[in-house]
Amino acid sequence: MALEQTGFALFPIFGKLALGSIPPFVLAAIRVTAAAAMLEVVRRLSAPERIAPSDRGLLIVLALLGVSFNQVLFILGLSMTTAINTSILISAIPVFTLAAAVALGREATTARAVGGILLAGAGVLVLLNAERFEWNSRYFRGDLLILTNGFSYSLFLVLSRPLLARYRALGFVAAVFRWGAVPIVLAAVPALLRFSPRAVSPVAWWSLAAIIVFCTVVPYVLNSWALARTHASRVAAYVFLQPVIASALAMAVLGERPTGRTAVAAALIFAGLAVTLRPARAPLAAVP
Repeated sequence: MALEQTGFALFPIFGKLALGSIPPFVLAAIRVTAAAAMLEVVRRLSAPERIAPSDRGLLIVLALLGVSFNQVLFILGLSMTTAINTSILISAIPVFTLAAAVALGREATTARAVGGILLAGAGVLVLLNAERFEWNSRYFRGDLLILTNGFSYSLFLVLSRPLLARYRALGFVAAVFRWGAVPIVLAAVPALLRFSPRAVSPVAWWSLAAIIVFCTVVPYVLNSWALARTHASRVAAYVFLQPVIASALAMAVLGERPTGRTAVAAALIFAGLAVTLRPARAPLAAVP
């Protein structure tokens, strides 16, 4: 799971570099289409399995949550806010994931888990400057899009476990991307018609390639493999690794600098991480 989160953590960095000359909807469409094609090729080369007709309804819902909404919200949010804010706000995913899992009866909750998540939630509110919401701020709107992205992805984590108990991770992720790519491409048609590949810098093209392979295909497969073998909220808790990696790279590569508010928010989030990951939860159960 640590390797998976490293891949996800690289996305804000490569995403910022790519967004320098690639429009958000174009980036989202190219990312999911290329990833879907790569996953489908690999799936067909490795004993492909078909999704049962009875599971296709849930699969389409998961494709919308885990790919369509997730990808567009993330990239649009990233285009408006900083890579550091993006990586820290992703830490809200365990808050939504545990709440959704408990509400749906998928996981039990404990005081320790709730305490850790509350600490992390407080950190998110500090970063959002919750005492005075600035609706006209581009950064604030971007942060809200990232939070909505986190909510969508958390539902994907919780709801996908039943299918992962019946299908291999590679086949499942390939199917999710295949279905999830369709709405994104349709929504991106106007932007694609205006898009000029000649205007894209070499750095943006290389960043796009890295996004597809190292920030999409590899981490999604690893995430689904891990999700099939542990609790959804514990998988989501590893999202807390992203701010450490992404913030360091944002400062080194993009020249971003954290503020005092960012430092306080990060401290609360890391405290939540420490509490959440302490070994007091039920033992991890492998899927039979």
